Amino acid sequence: MKNSIDYIKTVQNVKRFFEEFQYLVFLLGPRNKIQLNSEGIVEKKLITDDSSDITAIGKLVQLYTEILNTMKPLHRFILIKCYIDKQKDIATMMELPYEIAQFKRIKKQAVLSLAEELEIIVEKN
Repeated sequence: MKNSIDYIKTVQNVKRFFEEFQYLVFLLGPRNKIQLNSEGIVEKKLITDDSSDITAIGKLVQLYTEILNTMKPLHRFILIKCYIDKQKDIATMMELPYEIAQFKRIKKQAVLSLAEELEIIVEKN
């Protein structure tokens, strides 16, 4: 199956997912940001304490946050650093104890894992 995946287009879908996720968080309140807490969990900043009052956007943000928080911590860290914080691979790699080849392999696993979960993997024709 791995050879049937168009990795470049799948990465583009993952980038679009993070852009949409950031936009939805912004719509909940312009000062909101997506960030990892000290345990490496994506922070949830909900606008209201009353869960019956959460909008469709809030529910989507909650769903996306839960999906990210169920990923392997290392995968989540790399994806947030690369696609939310827009950090270069080399800078992210410097925060981790991995060589470049290892890092690239782990990042690819992270991208494919999230894409699979979100059903946004692109198959080669």
